[in-house]
Amino acid sequence: MESQYITFGGQMGDPKSDKAVGLQLPEISKLLQKYCNKVYCNEIDEMAPAIFVDGDLWHWDFEGFQRLLLSKKHRYIEIHIGMPRARWEFVSQIEIKSYLINHLEEALRLMVTRLKKEKYDVNETELWTDFAKVKNDFLFN
Repeated sequence: MESQYITFGGQMGDPKSDKAVGLQLPEISKLLQKYCNKVYCNEIDEMAPAIFVDGDLWHWDFEGFQRLLLSKKHRYIEIHIGMPRARWEFVSQIEIKSYLINHLEEALRLMVTRLKKEKYDVNETELWTDFAKVKNDFLFN
């Protein structure tokens, strides 16, 4: 099986957060596989944003982005996205979906900025054109 270039995993803080947020991640992964499964930077084999969703059992107590890490040796870049409870509990599914896709987009922007800082060539035009399809399908289909 071919591996995905952009992966989007996560850790849910409890079953309620998994039901509200975790069920959205496979849909995003399928869309990333469909539209974004190509190399955008020859020096990197994987872009790996991951979301950490606060719940009753586990909580990370941050919102936004942490731990942007570029591993030149292992040829990947990762970033952690924090989603506090207030962003998924007692809000609509469209609010959750918007939060997820907008934070994924910003995470990718931060990773691209980091790669460019290393003087890596990134095919941004193609990346953002492809990601726009992911975003549109996720929010409107």
